[in-house]
Amino acid sequence: MIPQEFIEEVQQKTDIVDLISGYIPLKRAGRNFKALCPFHNEKTPSFFVSPQRQIFHCFGCGKGGGALQFLMLYERMNFVEAVELLAKRAGVSIPYQRSSPKDRLKIVLYEVVEEASRFFHNNLISSNEGKKAKDYLHKRGIDEDTIKLFRMGYAPLGNRVIGYMRKKGITLDILEKASLVVAKEGGGYSDLFRDRIIFPICDIRKRTIGFGARALKDKEGLPKYINSFENPIYNKRNHLFGLHLSKEEIISKDRVVVTEGYLDMITPFKAGIKNIVASLGTALTIEQIRLIKRYASRVTLVFDSDKAGESATLRALDLLLGEGLRTEIVRMPEGLDLDLAIRRNGVEFVKSLLDKRVDFFDYKIEMLRRLYDVESIEGKAKVAQQMLITISKRTSEVEKYEYIKKLSYILGVKEAVLFSELRKEEKEDRSIRRDTALSLERKELVPIAEKIIIKSMLANKKVFSALKNKLNADDFSHFLSKKTFVSLLDKAQHGYFTYSDFLISTEDSAISSFVSEIMMDDAIKIEKKTLKDCVTKLKKNRMKVIKEQLRDQLRIAESLHDIKRTKELIEKFNKINSEVRNG
Repeated sequence: MIPQEFIEEVQQKTDIVDLISGYIPLKRAGRNFKALCPFHNEKTPSFFVSPQRQIFHCFGCGKGGGALQFLMLYERMNFVEAVELLAKRAGVSIPYQRSSPKDRLKIVLYEVVEEASRFFHNNLISSNEGKKAKDYLHKRGIDEDTIKLFRMGYAPLGNRVIGYMRKKGITLDILEKASLVVAKEGGGYSDLFRDRIIFPICDIRKRTIGFGARALKDKEGLPKYINSFENPIYNKRNHLFGLHLSKEEIISKDRVVVTEGYLDMITPFKAGIKNIVASLGTALTIEQIRLIKRYASRVTLVFDSDKAGESATLRALDLLLGEGLRTEIVRMPEGLDLDLAIRRNGVEFVKSLLDKRVDFFDYKIEMLRRLYDVESIEGKAKVAQQMLITISKRTSEVEKYEYIKKLSYILGVKEAVLFSELRKEEKEDRSIRRDTALSLERKELVPIAEKIIIKSMLANKKVFSALKNKLNADDFSHFLSKKTFVSLLDKAQHGYFTYSDFLISTEDSAISSFVSEIMMDDAIKIEKKTLKDCVTKLKKNRMKVIKEQLRDQLRIAESLHDIKRTKELIEKFNKINSEVRNG
């Protein structure tokens, strides 16, 4: 919590005319200043700023307030974020009340990551060893101004980050928490980023929170990209690359172009396509989509034309539509991404592709027609089911009607039949939202095998006794089943109990909703063979996760040329493969 006295102090140190003139041009109008309102379209200025009263007001749309309210409206910030930005602008530190160790750690990590960003950037623009990285970027069409704007950097060979930061009194423990170094198996630490081009990742407030790092040369066995691990200040689900630079253009156009990679965002931005962001991975998350929603109501997806890109696009559609965002897709020519398309064919070619964007319906129906035979009854049923799920996300009844008409024509199925199925889908969706506090997205992600196991443990004392020692929390992939399993073990320490006892004793609303749901769902059958198969499946899935983690660790070890660590990881990997083969 921020003390009220401090908020008042920050406002007193802020001149509202200086603040607002940094965003929009103001003209003197008597004792006041005026401008075209940034919050609605108008031809005659009705937005006024009073330096005496330190307030603003628009007589057109009615919006007004002080410096904090302006920032909240213009920057799409909440109250605390606006106070923090004003404090930074005034050059004062916020005296948080009851500051926790976690909050204090975050403050330190922001400072450390920012210092690392300066180190990488200076290495790129000033050092001899950074020249090869700069030459590479120039060959990719990235000029000096773009390098400075995105604060790109170069991570040199050796443990240079460790040496630089240690001289500044920063501990290795903090460097590890900031995802700048990794611990070696035999002891000691190594720089995570070595001989790589650095792309700083910033949050909406322009604070550096992490890094993406590209190898200068593509070498077999080495990952092309290494990214910061998630830590107290960086979680890729919550951020979009480049949004801090593109948000004003996104607001102005009420449209955001979403792509995948760093250069797929940077190259178009440099070429004049300013309302663009990258997703920090192929799959858009619900957190990223809600961040987009703060700035635009229309989304254009531009993912790669390969299977992974198409899958990512299809996954994103329902989430985007579910948040009320109008969604369109650009079909990229095979073998091209945005970066390569601009370098080969020019920005006008890419703009023409963006102008040819297709509606979500046309894109999804084309993908489904590739997968299913729409001439067969089974194929028609599957296509209809998938399309109706997506159509149901639209809020406009007119749009739903028009999409049903198109679907009816394509499938040769009567509109009345499709409308009947649509209402079933909508009724089921409303029922799910009413009966549980969990979102539909989270519920669907809970694997059926995990539901069966939890239900069996709650319903049968012998099953509980048999599985409590056979399974552990890490065997469950979904956070809800994991939390429920841990809670079951914790509350069972004083003896077995019925699921009704469990519901009464738990204070976690997510767990109680989950338990009541699965216990009342008659479709979740409890059978001995099914339960055994489910346990086996969980164990196999856990092995897959462990193997994938080992692969990631192996790539990092190889990139660091840590021979001992690489050998140990290969031995672990082979041992797991042997265990899987032997059952």
